Amino acid sequence: MYHFPPDQCWEPLSNLTMIGDAAHRMPPYAGEGVNMAMLDALELSVCLTGGEYHDLRTAIGAFEKSMCRRAGEVTLMTLANTEMLHAPGALQAMLAMFGGQ
Repeated sequence: MYHFPPDQCWEPLSNLTMIGDAAHRMPPYAGEGVNMAMLDALELSVCLTGGEYHDLRTAIGAFEKSMCRRAGEVTLMTLANTEMLHAPGALQAMLAMFGGQ
């Protein structure tokens, strides 16, 4: 199937980061992309302007650590949805999910 490691991470740079789909690669089967991108922007702005970090690299690193943890959790959910939606009996599973079963 697809390989999207839920534990993606990288060394922070002092002048560059990524948010949204560029930062957390995953299948589209959870409908969380725009929500994650908006939260990324909010968390990054708080890290950059909150005065908690003494330099840009530390602020970016704190943001990326939090974002990668969040993205990993959503990636696992998305991978489970991907498997369910591509498995035999997918229609019945979807109906059960939306029916609250």
